[in-house]
Amino acid sequence: MPAPRIADKGTIEQLFDSAARSYDHTGPSIFAEFGARLAELLPLQPGARVLDVATGTGAVLLPLARRVGPHGHVTGIDLSEAMLREAEGAVRRDGLTNVEVRKMDAEHLDFADRTFDCVTCALGLFLFPDMQAALREMYRVCKHDGHIGVSVFGKTPPPFSPGLPILMQQFEAFRVGVQMPHPIAFEPMEVEARLSGPGFRSIRTCGEAKEIVYPSLEDWWALILTVGPAATIREMSEETRVRFKEEYLARLQPLVLRDGLHVPVAMVYATAQR
Repeated sequence: MPAPRIADKGTIEQLFDSAARSYDHTGPSIFAEFGARLAELLPLQPGARVLDVATGTGAVLLPLARRVGPHGHVTGIDLSEAMLREAEGAVRRDGLTNVEVRKMDAEHLDFADRTFDCVTCALGLFLFPDMQAALREMYRVCKHDGHIGVSVFGKTPPPFSPGLPILMQQFEAFRVGVQMPHPIAFEPMEVEARLSGPGFRSIRTCGEAKEIVYPSLEDWWALILTVGPAATIREMSEETRVRFKEEYLARLQPLVLRDGLHVPVAMVYATAQR
């Protein structure tokens, strides 16, 4: 198989623009739960100013806004305009008035130094072509003694197994592949090393793992079409896509239990101080 093409920012923007309307709305909702957990881990005070990087449809944005209260303010930034529109809709439905969303590149934040009391980034680090540049920007805009909170997928157990590993095998069989800029899973010590690079200190990590059940293979396929692997699938011809899906789901069928496809997800949460 030829070496997979590494997704650039344009590819990632297009991926999430296409996925926005169904993102975390097909099958079990997972990102909202993980986002709320990250917000809970941060020592936020009412009235704080917070930046949420790669805010998506608002999984962390909404709980952060509730935490800081009406006198606080949360800004969510994302490369995808369509994801931001979904986040704006969620903000309106929740009746929140202390939120702003802006289209912005995480590697080039359009904010002054030391603007925010806290910066967050949930399940976004592996999407940044220059991850360390993005972390340096988060450090720059965080106030002295301010905090950062990030979350990534953990390596143990392997994320979304067996569905994701079999998908990667299927890509190899079809000789196709668009790879995200970085692996999606990290060990806690790897996250600590990434955060310490720009200068964050007092780094603490914790993890959790849960099993997610997709009631049908169609629910699982719908998830795939909203995350990284969709970049590869969307580049296929319609004929190839149909054949790929049929063969892939046929490989998964023997692994489906009575209540659906079980996949484990491990999360690593890290908080630190500037």
